[in-house]
Amino acid sequence: MPEFGFPPQHRSASMSLLITSLRERADAVRVQAVTGRFDDVTRELNGNVSGLMQVEKSLVDLQDYSEAVALSEARASVTQSALEQARNIGQSLADTTDLLTTNGTTRDFEGVSATAREELGSVVSSLNAQFAGRPLFSGDDGSAGRAVADVATIQTLGVPFLEAQPDATTAYANLVSEFVNPGGTFDTSIYLGGDGNAPQTEVGPGERVDYAVKATEDPLRSIMANVVALGAAFDMTNGIPDNQRRLIAELASEGLRSDVSNIIGLQSRVGSAEERIANVKARNAASEASLTIAFNNLAGVDQVESTLELTELERQLETAFATTARMSNLSLVNFL
Repeated sequence: MPEFGFPPQHRSASMSLLITSLRERADAVRVQAVTGRFDDVTRELNGNVSGLMQVEKSLVDLQDYSEAVALSEARASVTQSALEQARNIGQSLADTTDLLTTNGTTRDFEGVSATAREELGSVVSSLNAQFAGRPLFSGDDGSAGRAVADVATIQTLGVPFLEAQPDATTAYANLVSEFVNPGGTFDTSIYLGGDGNAPQTEVGPGERVDYAVKATEDPLRSIMANVVALGAAFDMTNGIPDNQRRLIAELASEGLRSDVSNIIGLQSRVGSAEERIANVKARNAASEASLTIAFNNLAGVDQVESTLELTELERQLETAFATTARMSNLSLVNFL
């Protein structure tokens, strides 16, 4: 006997359950196809997720280290650039002064002296270089916002030592002493940073790097003294005796050559830190690759298989919807 009316309740309910099941599975497989991960890792591993959690934590730690490595690389690079600027200034001033030593005129020396006064600003700027809003050369205290005082202060403090002595050699030696020796004018009135070094940076498990260079390093103290001396040597507005000016310029030039060599030593120290950072970066990358493989072995799915399954599920859903619509339509026709 033919059935009239809409499909029996159990048929409709069965079809509804099938569609719901297919849809839920399609949603889960869709996530897997995109992420490459099981939608419910705990279920897939039967609740044994301790190993997976350890691997995941190690990956998170490595990501944190990656950020520290990137910041360390950038900070070391800025430090190198600042040192390079100071070194180039010293080299250029020394070369120019040496060329004048044999037959340079007073006017020529006045020119190089004026250049030195201008370049003092560049040296100060390089030592006050900042990274991430913090001065690089101020040790463990960047509260002043810079590592050394301004140019006018440095000149005001330095030039009187050149004016006060009876001969150029003593005057120059006293100036250098006040800048280089601990407790002198440089420490009390020019350097604005902290007594300690900037903290080391952890760039890997148990791996810390120290690439900090303070403005109190001897080559940096000295180059400031020598640039001040050269700038004052032929500044005719100060009180240095005229018969001492040339010798002060020559002593400053000799000092600058030594400073250039010593700054290269500082750059080499930073370069060693950069090499360590690069090695740690490579090691961290290798560890991350290994851990990612381990994580995928525990929680990963074959994205190609998931994509194929998703395609099949979508086809089944389309068939189920079409079948439901056809059953409803046929039943309505029979009823009518």
